[in-house]
Amino acid sequence: MSATRTARTAAIALSLVAVLVAALGLAPAASAAPGDTTWVQTFDQEFINWATPHYASFAFPADPAAYSKVLAYVTIECPSSPDDCDPWDRLGHLRVVTPDQGDVEVARLITPYDITGSGFPGSCTWSSNVTRYKSLLQDTKELRLYVESWIGGTNGWLVSIDFAFIEGTLDPEPYRVVNLWRNDWVEYGNPDDPFSDHVQPMMLDVPGDATKVNVSMFVTGHGQGNTDNCAEFCPRTHSLWADGTEIQQNLWRANCWNNVCSPQGGTWSLSRAGWCPGDEARAWTADVTAAVTPGQSAVLDYQVEQYENLCRPGNPDCVPGVTCTDCNYNTTGHTTPHYTVQGQAIFWKPRASVVDAEIVPAAADGFSLDQNSPNPFRPGTAFAYSLPRAGAVTIAVHDAAGRRVLEARRTHAAAGAHSFTWDGRESGGRPVAAGVYFYSVTAEGRTLTRKMVRLQ
Repeated sequence: MSATRTARTAAIALSLVAVLVAALGLAPAASAAPGDTTWVQTFDQEFINWATPHYASFAFPADPAAYSKVLAYVTIECPSSPDDCDPWDRLGHLRVVTPDQGDVEVARLITPYDITGSGFPGSCTWSSNVTRYKSLLQDTKELRLYVESWIGGTNGWLVSIDFAFIEGTLDPEPYRVVNLWRNDWVEYGNPDDPFSDHVQPMMLDVPGDATKVNVSMFVTGHGQGNTDNCAEFCPRTHSLWADGTEIQQNLWRANCWNNVCSPQGGTWSLSRAGWCPGDEARAWTADVTAAVTPGQSAVLDYQVEQYENLCRPGNPDCVPGVTCTDCNYNTTGHTTPHYTVQGQAIFWKPRASVVDAEIVPAAADGFSLDQNSPNPFRPGTAFAYSLPRAGAVTIAVHDAAGRRVLEARRTHAAAGAHSFTWDGRESGGRPVAAGVYFYSVTAEGRTLTRKMVRLQ
């Protein structure tokens, strides 16, 4: 481990002890004993200076039910002199790559403005509570780290992410996450392209054994120089509807001046629509348990307060210098008002049923995955799997770096044994290289994985 990372981990550990002391109401001498926290170190000073996702796989604890809280610590640093950070506030996020429903966002961030030079912190660390996603953060998982930067060259950000798994019991337990809306860019205030055309009502199947249902929404507003200076600098009421029940949120962060990453250059202290520069963009989590019925489908919808941006291209009533400073968008003071929207449903149930039904040997309820044969293989191989019930499955193959090379979806009309034959080719039809590969079968939100070896 690098000296920088060692120092950072020590600082994070001290802050974590403070969190535990405050949460438990303990004096400092009664802090958690060694071993109460399991650390998982993922991206380590990952250099990012362009809007290209960074993928990597990491080993997480096998039994998420052993931990009562999971925190993700994000550290942003700058390259060494003469290089520097990207000096602008950029949207970023961390997502877990899943074989059955794509990427699931578990944390969102905004990079700080300039933080180097005299009086500036040089680096910043904050934490996000990701406990509700701990069913995804187990075994080997592929993570997707993204920062919307276009600075290029040798400037950029060094991003590190460390997970703290705090031992303890949680009742009920979050045991399943389902992606809902996935919209990275939705224009706001254009009658010719309304928000509702992109974020539409959807059906959510509520499991019959769920005793608690949350909807978690990552929503941030961006764009400026428009009517009411939307969507970055205008507070707006956002509404989540669950089977006719409305839950409202005022999307606004009014305390950006009180920031762990301070001081900064630029307008970092101004209030914004759901975020602050140099901090996590916190998800809005709504409890919809009382509005839905286990074992039935619920209608979900997400809406934003009505608004029209009069300072937009194509609006015949927009007069530059009269009704608006500018009617055309540019790359600086007048940009398209829009929201970035990612949502999930999180299902919870009593801890006893999670431990008994979810954290058991894989074949105990009829769900199993056999070793492939032949293994090692050249050029193709096959494997068998069993299902406890009829239904859909997703079959995936990943290489040793965590890159998905093949995905297949099947629907079986009966429970029991089934098989899959792989010809050793990736989705595009090209033969894969020799090496170690992992194959998995996902059904009903659970995944079984085994290793195989492809010969030259």
